[in-house]
Amino acid sequence: MVVKEATMSPEESMLKNEQFGNPISEKLSNYLRTYTGKDDRANVSRMTGVGSSTVRDVAFRNNNLTESNSRAIIELMRIAIINCNNLIEDAGKAITDLKSILNE
Repeated sequence: MVVKEATMSPEESMLKNEQFGNPISEKLSNYLRTYTGKDDRANVSRMTGVGSSTVRDVAFRNNNLTESNSRAIIELMRIAIINCNNLIEDAGKAITDLKSILNE
């Protein structure tokens, strides 16, 4: 099997450390598992036309990254970033609220 580096368009160069024909890295898989959920994967499937089972299987390392499913993984990474930022914002609000309660 020929392994092809994931270096296509600038957008897909986001996966520069990943290789087509292989599962995504454990580190990326852990991020996608932690910061995205089934609704995110379903939305990505609708957005990209990549099947929801394929999106899940690639994210969970049960299927290989390919040129065609890489666009879904890129979108899932973008959603994970948004979700991370939302968690940070929520945590900041919680810290403020908890400090306020302690001072009462």
